[in-house]
Amino acid sequence: MKIFDAVNFGTKYLKGSIAEPRIESEALLSFTLGAGKEYLLINRDKELTDDSFNKYMEVLDLRKSGMPYQYIVGEKHFMGLIFNVSPSVLIPRNDTEILVEEVLKRLKSGDTVLDIGTGSGAIAVSIAKYKDVKVYAVDISDGALEVAKGNADINGVSDKVIFIKSDLFSSIPDGIRFDLIVSNPPYIRSNEINELQEEVKREPKIALDGGEDGLTFYRRIVKDSVNYIKFGGIIAFEVGFDQAWDVKDILVDGGYSDIEVVKDLQGIDRVVLGKRL
Repeated sequence: MKIFDAVNFGTKYLKGSIAEPRIESEALLSFTLGAGKEYLLINRDKELTDDSFNKYMEVLDLRKSGMPYQYIVGEKHFMGLIFNVSPSVLIPRNDTEILVEEVLKRLKSGDTVLDIGTGSGAIAVSIAKYKDVKVYAVDISDGALEVAKGNADINGVSDKVIFIKSDLFSSIPDGIRFDLIVSNPPYIRSNEINELQEEVKREPKIALDGGEDGLTFYRRIVKDSVNYIKFGGIIAFEVGFDQAWDVKDILVDGGYSDIEVVKDLQGIDRVVLGKRL
């Protein structure tokens, strides 16, 4: 089968299963061949080997079954950087770039930052890449921490990020006070997990399930944060589409003021920030 025909075959094979079958069939064939899209265009009449076609079918089957594209190819672009991803971590979303951008605006050189629930390390690594700060990144998952450490290494910030296995603040060293605490915690309501898109359900449940009302981790983080954040320090959260005002109330009740709500590119309230009184 020629490359051009393989792309058409993949498009038809994925149609009805994903939103953009042609784009992904091209991308998956590029991944299979270890070549860019330009190679497919220039060599559209080149015959695929049986081995290449069989490998292509394997990734098509994975994608058709609901496996996220990013897990298949093993990476995701975020904040202009490349991050390795695996089923051990939540795939970084473009919306989370809004959170990182708002944090970067408020940091100054020499600050100390805590990223809670670091996952792939996308937030922590991006902050360390673009600001001269020290970042502590915590997660309860060994698999996530392994991925995150690798991402710090490939993006050249291993010397600026300290990774700790911790259930929120439980293993934070004594005596540290942070200038800024940031988190994109699990915020899907428990009873909505089974209603998510099939590919989202392939991501780790521990990174999705925010409890009965989706606010469990916001409450826990805010409650304990006052023992770890400097007076005048900032806390910053990503939130679900209908949670901004609930999180604002949690922050106010927890001793934070100057609450700000920032919208994403779709005009949805996406980031909530507060200052420690």
